[in-house]
Amino acid sequence: MDSNYKLSEKVKVFIEDAKLEEISIGCSDSQVFKIEKLDKTYFIKISSKGNLTSEYEKLKWLNDKLSVPRITLYDYTDDTEYLITESVGGEMACSEYYLNNPKIGISVIAQAFSQIYDVDISDCPFDVSIDYKLALVENNVKNNLIHLEDLKDETLKKFGSLENIIRFLKENKFNDEKCFSHGDTSLPNIFALKDKFVGFIDVGECGIADKWFDLAICEKSIRRNYGEEYIQQFYNELNIVPDREKIDYYLLMMELYL
Repeated sequence: MDSNYKLSEKVKVFIEDAKLEEISIGCSDSQVFKIEKLDKTYFIKISSKGNLTSEYEKLKWLNDKLSVPRITLYDYTDDTEYLITESVGGEMACSEYYLNNPKIGISVIAQAFSQIYDVDISDCPFDVSIDYKLALVENNVKNNLIHLEDLKDETLKKFGSLENIIRFLKENKFNDEKCFSHGDTSLPNIFALKDKFVGFIDVGECGIADKWFDLAICEKSIRRNYGEEYIQQFYNELNIVPDREKIDYYLLMMELYL
């Protein structure tokens, strides 16, 4: 196991005699490995202390509320966190199968959103609403984590600076249409088996938020993976008329995400 981090003793014991494969897609703040052990599949995330705490707490809360990975082991040292979860099964909604069968992919994604909307938020302790997100992107800009070259050409032409984007987002924010939000409904985080949704991964940003945020993220990912022509099918499957103003607002905000 070629880890960038020192492993805890509990992790060393768990992966002993297991087959490991590093996963490079997504999870920019963590190092991720697939673990094959005793005919079962697990995934381990390893990151700096504090980066996995939120996901661990949210996976615990989501147990039996949403199809997400079950926690197998959580551990930490003075400077590192480790999270091992069972595989949800299936394959990503942007795998070769779904890229070749995008209509099936759209159906699966609609099933995933139906599960999201079924989560009761009455006792949800996690607030990731619009003010939380605005604070997050403003912090990214203040700490020089986002640069002008990261922006789309049309965004830079329209706003001219990162500060102007932040000002626009603050002055044009709207009231949340509150529901449960996964927080990153891009296709690599949605897993399915043929025409059946099986689960989500990467729930570190989940909580109570505006429904249009998840829709905007998914729209962007569908466009990138399946093509523009499948966007309307996505909304048709959900029986939703897209609010372009709100979706475009979040698409702009996402340019300031890491």
